[in-house]
Formats: sequence, C-alpha cells, structure tokens
Amino acid sequence: MAGYAGKPLPKKLGIKAGHKVCLLGAPRRIVRTLTPPNDEVRISEDLRQPLVDVAVLFVDRIADLERRFTDIASRLHPAGGFWVAFPKKKRGADVTEEVVRRIALAAGMVDNKICSMGRYGEWSGMRLVLRGSNRDAMAYRAEPPPPISRRVRRPTAAARVVRASGAGSSLHRARARSTK
Repeated sequence: MAGYAGKPLPKKLGIKAGHKVCLLGAPRRIVRTLTPPNDEVRISEDLRQPLVDVAVLFVDRIADLERRFTDIASRLHPAGGFWVAFPKKKRGADVTEEVVRRIALAAGMVDNKICSMGRYGEWSGMRLVLRGSNRDAMAYRAEPPPPISRRVRRPTAAARVVRASGAGSSLHRARARSTK
C-alpha cells in the first residue's frame, strides 16, 4: 500500500476523464474530494444511468450490501469497477473484506484492489470486477443497442382484376351449380 499514500482519491479509484461515476451513500467529505473542477467526469448519486464505469457503495451493514449488490453490478460496464467501501473501525459495522469477497465470488466477481478512503483513512475500499470469462459474456452491454424499428405498414399491391373468360372460370361454375 506504499504507493497509495500520496495519491488523490480519484486516481486511487481509477476514475478517468469521460467516466460515469456513481456514488451511493457517500459521506459529503468524500463527494467533495471526488468532484472534479471541470466536467470531465460525470458524478451522480443516482443509479439510473445506463452504464456506470465506476460505482462506489458505502455500507456498514451486510444486509444493505446484499440488498444493493446485484442492482449495482447489473448497471456496471463490463470493464468497470465496483468499489465497496466499509468503515474500518465503527461500532455496529459488520462488513469486512472477507464478507465482501464472499458475496462478490457468489455474484461472479473478483476483487483486485484495496485502498483506504477519507481524510484519515476511516473507510476501507475493495474494488470488484467481473471475472474474465463473465466479462466476455457481458460485452453486449458495452455496445449500444440497435435502434428500435417501428414496422410501418407498407401499402399493399394493387389488386389485379382477373376477368373471367367464361368457360372455365370458377365464378361461372359456381353460378351454374346454384341454378340447378
């Protein structure tokens, strides 16, 4: 962890220009730290964006983590990172690295980075990514969907009028049968 001490938080989290970032349950101090001076990065506290490049969830209860995990993972870009931040030393907090790792493995994700967050390092964060095999299977989410085509009713071809020639027409035969 020696390389993380002086790095700014956006660099620790892997936030780059053009990324869509979603912060869920973040303390105001951390939101101010992550807000860029210009509009290079879109930061939101709402998960209704189509695909998120970096999602950061701040939790202290296992029940909250389990409840929100699948929804966040489903909104994540296949090459994106999902950070789970939990308090290091807080009474009543039951989330640990081992718990996060077990939930992630059950959902097809693996951890690949850990860092401390906050001014005094009061939060610990674990980055989760999709497994390589799952990432390939989810690549369809990265491409925009094809446009929805509205079927327009095409005009039908003009009906051909076939005139009965007389002797062999079916209409002539039908009439002949009905008169008998």
